[in-house]
Amino acid sequence: MAQSYFFRHYQVENGLSNNTVYCSAQDKNGFLWFGTKDGLNRFDGYRFKTFKASEENNFNPDLIHCLKTDTEGKLWVGNTKGLYYFDNEKERLVRFIKSELVDEINAIAQDGKNQLWFISRLMLCRYNFEKKVLTVFPTYDFFEATSLAVDADGKLWTSTSNGFLKKFNEQTGTFSTYDVFWHSPKVSPNWIHKMYFVGKNTLYIGTASQGLKQFDIPTATYKDILSVNPDKTKVHVRDIQQYSEHELWFATESGIFILNTLTNKFINLKKKFLDPFSLADNAVYSLCKDKEGGMWVGTYFGGINFYSKRHSLFQKFFADNSKKSISGNAVREICEDRFGNIWIGTEDAGLNKLNPKTGAITQFLPTGEKTSISYSNIHGLLAAGNDIWIGTFEHGLDVLDIRTGKVRRHYNVGTGKNDLKHSFIVSFLQTKSGDIYVGGATALYKYNPKIDGFEIIKEMPYNIWVSTIIEDSQGTIWAGSHGGIYYFNPITKEKGHLRHEANSTTSLTNNNINAIYEDSQHCIWFSTEGGGLCKLSNDRKTITSITTNDGLPSNFVYKALEDKQHNMWITTSKGLVNYNPTSKEMVTYTKDNGLLTDQFNYNSGYQDANGKMYFGSVKGMITFNSNEIIKTSSSAPIYITGFSVENKEQEIDGQHSLLKKSIIYTNEITLPYDKSSFNIEFAALSYISPEMTEYSYFMKGLDKEWTAIKPNRKVYFTNLAPRKYTFHLKAYINGNWSKEEKILIINILPPWWATIWAYLCYGIITISLIYYLLRTYLIIIEDKKAKEIYEAKIDFFTNLAHEIRTPLTLIKGPVENLLEQVEENPDIKEDVVLMERNTNRLIALVTQILDFRKVETKSFTVDFISINITEMLKDSYSNFTLLTKKRRLAYSIDYPPNDIFALVDEEALNKIFSNLFSNAIKFAQKKVAIRLLPLLENADYITIEFENDGLSIPFEMKEKIFEPFYRLKESKQEGTGIGLALARSLTELLHGDLFLKETADGSIVFVLQLPLERTNKA
Repeated sequence: MAQSYFFRHYQVENGLSNNTVYCSAQDKNGFLWFGTKDGLNRFDGYRFKTFKASEENNFNPDLIHCLKTDTEGKLWVGNTKGLYYFDNEKERLVRFIKSELVDEINAIAQDGKNQLWFISRLMLCRYNFEKKVLTVFPTYDFFEATSLAVDADGKLWTSTSNGFLKKFNEQTGTFSTYDVFWHSPKVSPNWIHKMYFVGKNTLYIGTASQGLKQFDIPTATYKDILSVNPDKTKVHVRDIQQYSEHELWFATESGIFILNTLTNKFINLKKKFLDPFSLADNAVYSLCKDKEGGMWVGTYFGGINFYSKRHSLFQKFFADNSKKSISGNAVREICEDRFGNIWIGTEDAGLNKLNPKTGAITQFLPTGEKTSISYSNIHGLLAAGNDIWIGTFEHGLDVLDIRTGKVRRHYNVGTGKNDLKHSFIVSFLQTKSGDIYVGGATALYKYNPKIDGFEIIKEMPYNIWVSTIIEDSQGTIWAGSHGGIYYFNPITKEKGHLRHEANSTTSLTNNNINAIYEDSQHCIWFSTEGGGLCKLSNDRKTITSITTNDGLPSNFVYKALEDKQHNMWITTSKGLVNYNPTSKEMVTYTKDNGLLTDQFNYNSGYQDANGKMYFGSVKGMITFNSNEIIKTSSSAPIYITGFSVENKEQEIDGQHSLLKKSIIYTNEITLPYDKSSFNIEFAALSYISPEMTEYSYFMKGLDKEWTAIKPNRKVYFTNLAPRKYTFHLKAYINGNWSKEEKILIINILPPWWATIWAYLCYGIITISLIYYLLRTYLIIIEDKKAKEIYEAKIDFFTNLAHEIRTPLTLIKGPVENLLEQVEENPDIKEDVVLMERNTNRLIALVTQILDFRKVETKSFTVDFISINITEMLKDSYSNFTLLTKKRRLAYSIDYPPNDIFALVDEEALNKIFSNLFSNAIKFAQKKVAIRLLPLLENADYITIEFENDGLSIPFEMKEKIFEPFYRLKESKQEGTGIGLALARSLTELLHGDLFLKETADGSIVFVLQLPLERTNKA
């Protein structure tokens, strides 16, 4: 059947939230919005995204009653919960007025002063944005409002539930009233659903029970222009939309009525159950015309129905199992007879005759009778005089009388010389001279009317499949086969054979020929099976090819015809191609452009004298006038509509979201280094044939050239390195690249350890480390030098001590002898005593130096035995009593009543005591106190304190004083500086500790701690 209005359907299976669509609108950006029983839907041509007013109560449906885009581009939404506007950046519905007076919203309008008018449960309301004042017109004081409209002067009109029009006077705040039911037949109710202004003088009114009315504003009169349906039921109008200057669409409960204002005639579009291109539902609730001229129809059960005039340029003929349609799907041959009828042969359901003037279709099917066609699978057709020659699959050849519609001759396989040799008849040709050629499965025949038989053409070999035959302008016959092209001229006897030659770019690309056509320039076009389209020049010397490499959607080409503008129309297995041989420009049309299917059929195409094209496909036939084909605008806006990180679409301003506002309005986005795998979804807002839109992108910072993506609208990027990227996107819409380019900047942050601050820290740390290592190296060098000096000093003193000790020992003997004789010689007593004291002192110093060296070289051996520490300390104390008396010091010792024993080396401890006693007495001014502290419970150490009141030692020097040869500058006492160093070294050999204790009164207290038991301390 043929259809003039074709609809594409979008339903819940396509992502729509609910098939009941109450309202629709297009915003300033080009997105389409649909209000349904279950929320608000935004559509970009590919995907629906649903928004709800509130998630507080999931059991309360979000029914959207009305939509309105204001002059600033804001989308206003009226639903069962109140008045909302859509926040584009946050992508959410925001409640505008929170008032108990305003809940369910049924209509929204904006007047010339940008005041917002709306109806809440039949109550008219107005909001003034400048004053921020809400004014209500209660129903008990005014009227029950049902719809809103604004005239050309910006004045608000409203309708009422009892059939009146109300025009608001801004100066007086009153309404003028017009009755649009007063002279009409009495009906109930007088409910007005919709008002729609056309120009300054005309207002169309849609009612619930009396159809459509036309109100003349200057005269304030009206007339009923459509009251009842063809079945005499009442017309219930729900929406009105002007489609063009002289065409208006009316949404009703009985489909769509289209009014031509020039003829004042209506067309009624309704649902047809066997027609997939008709309305999906007769209950039509909303109409919206988009910026490209497409009409969006919202229905109660059938979702959204989309009509584009560009789709309707392809008139469709398809089988629907009725007598009014063509009988089959696989349309093969198409030809026109001398009476202007179009004959359509199908491969699955016989023959059809189309009257182009009336649209009437006559079907011819095999019935078994002698006058019916012999078979339903038809491959060849030829209109010759009053006859139609019909070639069938394996059932011979029929000749049908056009006037009677009956077969009058039939030819089948025979053994005679002039019989057909095969019953499969594929193609026909009638030359300018009237000769008829018949192409069969095994040979090319010429019909001889004198003998009513067929002669095999000798210029062509036998046993070849003749798929197509033409006669060119020079009278040459061209026959296509599965073995290339054969040609011959019956007059000149010239003949030849064209075929594919390997490694040749000037031969046929494929030997399987589907169709042949000669254009107005006398070039010949060969449609091939898998080799694209080949063109033979008019001098018959050069063959060029057009394939997928040149832009064809497929290399399977079935037919090529030239239109009146000298463009080629090429049918393929993947769409219909319009090709300009001069500019090489190519535009492909598919099912998305309004075709029945993308796959056409073999050698199926015809152009009538008026330039109307007919092409057969595997799902019916299309016709069109090539001069009416309108190219789609390439200026559709491009938007990035989705941004997913790690395959999770980013929420806006969420707790962990990377988007602060809608990706549609985002020009730059920043991602952490561990979120560098993402995908970008986009759409060009052209709704005519979105699936045909191609995209190309370029990621600056990653790609070196543009990448084309045909079937996909998503681009995936994985584990991008930290840096700044710029994503560029453009669209290719029906042969034209969009002028607009969408750009998104993507910043991928480095990890914290790879940031500038981190590298700065690394630099500081590196410099500090170098400084530390260098300083340490210098300290080590200095320490090494100091140690070398120290070792040299010790070695010097040790060697010197060894050298001195022997003479001292030899001196000590005579001195002792002299000391025994001092009583006999009193005059030398003082000298001898002095000699002895200094000799002993030197021997003690030498012994200390040698002992210290032994400790330093770890050659001082210790033998741990249990010693009475108390007694040993008392003995040492006694040894220094005379010296303290001589210096007049307060000398005391304190120890616990019970003796304390410990495992120590007696010799080492004696040396420690000797040095500590000597040091305390030497530097004391008035007193020296020795304290052996009582043992605490479970104590491991014994503690002995040596206190004197000598010159205070700065506490920060508490470790320095234990270094060899170190003496405080303030000290005036003589000494070697080795006593304390030796005492600490020996203490450490005993696994004890010797340190200077900090005191509050400034006294000097050295603390010696020794373990009670021998420990394993290294």
